[in-house]
Amino acid sequence: MNPAAESENPSQKSDAYHRILGLFRRFIFKVNDILHGLVALVLLLAAGATIWSSLSHFTSISTASILSLVNDILFVVIILELLWTMITYLKRQEFPIASFIFIGIISSIRRMLLIEAQVSMGGDAAAANFDHQMLELGVSTAIVLILSISYYLISRASKAK
Repeated sequence: MNPAAESENPSQKSDAYHRILGLFRRFIFKVNDILHGLVALVLLLAAGATIWSSLSHFTSISTASILSLVNDILFVVIILELLWTMITYLKRQEFPIASFIFIGIISSIRRMLLIEAQVSMGGDAAAANFDHQMLELGVSTAIVLILSISYYLISRASKAK
């Protein structure tokens, strides 16, 4: 046996282990925060680029142009909700499940608006896909209803605490 190894106190080994483990955890949290910060920056840039693109493509006051603008703006709202969720996470606050419910509702409404626009402006192509579009519209409506009920239940449960 090694006399030097025998002379080490087991609590000293444990302290060294916990110190190294603590340093490793702090390193992982720092890297995690940096990556989340980069994702937040990319989301912010994507929101700005989408607004710029949608405004530059808004050339006339027509139904198609307005619907495209509304679609893009709703997409920016989704990006901003994701960004807000990221900021909340970086602040180490409680996980904002309501933000994801809002994102789901906005996404479903965005899809519903696009389907309705396709049906109203589509002509023969829309008529061929009418059943599929109505099914998709019904599913999106059900998703909005389910997510709205979920939000209501979550907000009631948080008030009861």
